[in-house]
Amino acid sequence: MDMSSEQNRSPSNLVLLCIEHSYEVDDFPGRFPVDMLREWKKVQFEEYQRIQRGWPLSDAEAGEAIEASSPSVDHHHARAVLGAVRAAERLSLMAPKARLGPASEADAWLATRARAHRITVWDQDGNTLHAEPSSVETRRHKADLEAALARACEELSPLADDVKVELAAARTSRPSIEPWARWVSQAVDEVLASSGKWPAPPELVDDDQLDVALEKLAEARDAFGAAWRGEDAPSPPPPPEPQPESIAMQSDPLKEHLALLERGRPFARVEHRPYDAALRAELADAASAASGVPPVASALTLGLGVTCMLAAAVAANADDEELAALAERDAKRRPLSAAFCLLAESSRTAQKRVRRGAEEVADAALLSLWNSVDWSDSDAWDPADLNLGSVFWAGARATSPEGVSDKLSHALEKEPGLLSALLRGCAEWVESYDRETGAIHGRRRRYRDLPPWFPVAAVTEMATAASQVKVDEFGETTSDDAESLLAQVLWLAAKHNAV
Repeated sequence: MDMSSEQNRSPSNLVLLCIEHSYEVDDFPGRFPVDMLREWKKVQFEEYQRIQRGWPLSDAEAGEAIEASSPSVDHHHARAVLGAVRAAERLSLMAPKARLGPASEADAWLATRARAHRITVWDQDGNTLHAEPSSVETRRHKADLEAALARACEELSPLADDVKVELAAARTSRPSIEPWARWVSQAVDEVLASSGKWPAPPELVDDDQLDVALEKLAEARDAFGAAWRGEDAPSPPPPPEPQPESIAMQSDPLKEHLALLERGRPFARVEHRPYDAALRAELADAASAASGVPPVASALTLGLGVTCMLAAAVAANADDEELAALAERDAKRRPLSAAFCLLAESSRTAQKRVRRGAEEVADAALLSLWNSVDWSDSDAWDPADLNLGSVFWAGARATSPEGVSDKLSHALEKEPGLLSALLRGCAEWVESYDRETGAIHGRRRRYRDLPPWFPVAAVTEMATAASQVKVDEFGETTSDDAESLLAQVLWLAAKHNAV
């Protein structure tokens, strides 16, 4: 039927159709005769007159309508799906490239550590100990690495957004593939999260977390395409369960402890800083936790000794009345090593600052605490307290080595079953190293010599039979259980008697 341009554009000739179907009507007029189109227009108008508004369709309903309308619109789905696949592939290709920046910063940090390791010292057994970079260098490298990780995420975020935009279009076009689209979206999130992380020092060597995330993205992407094609696609994994905020914001106790020590260090470098009661209380509380850190070379900068030393430095300029109150509170702290170490460091700091009154108060509190402990009570031998040896050294300074030995001997006489606890509590801690790499193999208790306060006679008398544990020519055993520690003590006692 011929009509003018004005007639073609007149309202009487208007039929509302979506773009896809308007093209189809124009391209295939034989399928859609004039009477059919007029009937469509009539129905549309009558429905509008009845409800007085347009059709309320959600995105999902619109997608279902498109999908059900005609096979000729498969190309519409294909554009959306292929767009999502292309965007996912772009992200997969760019993620390893973005990783090069953090890798470079990690290599620079490792190079600094390697230079520091060239400075070597030796412990009393001749084992090599390596220096570490300064705190200034360490903080700088850490900041550089964190900045590089942030830049990597910034580079990848637009690509990740592109994937999600295309996925939204695909879901609207074909709602049935929504579970696979969600799978791809979750995999994209994992790629971004992995791109913002790097293994912590001392290793600083990249792991496979990003590679694993990219493999998951590839798996999800392929399954998404198969689901769209109607093939037998793998079932998407269930969505992750939401985690409580307390778990998502989980703290790092070691990191927090090191940060606390860093806040206290300025007080140990100068003598004019005013007393900080809140910081002192935090350090004293941290001493209880630090009692569970074995006193070995690698832990000297974070263990009980340095924690208590900094607590004493922070309180060094408190008045005598406040120091007396602190000593009273410290004597009640547990485990015992925390209480003894806090009092001993308070005494040393007062002596260094020439505050005789404060020194006497700390010494008196330490002596009173020592006299109050009943070593025949099993509660005194807290297995979680890995610094009990420092308690006996403090007791020996407060009284005498002989006094400590007598007290421990009487405790064994009263409660022989405490021998194992005594052997473990009085032993020192040692570390073993790989002489090639300097890596720590492990930590263990050992008697390399008998302390002057050790109750040698009482222990040897209780060992009625020879130990079944073999001791080598250096007094070493293969284990550090109570039986092995007893064998070491008996070997050392025999060696001293033979001299």
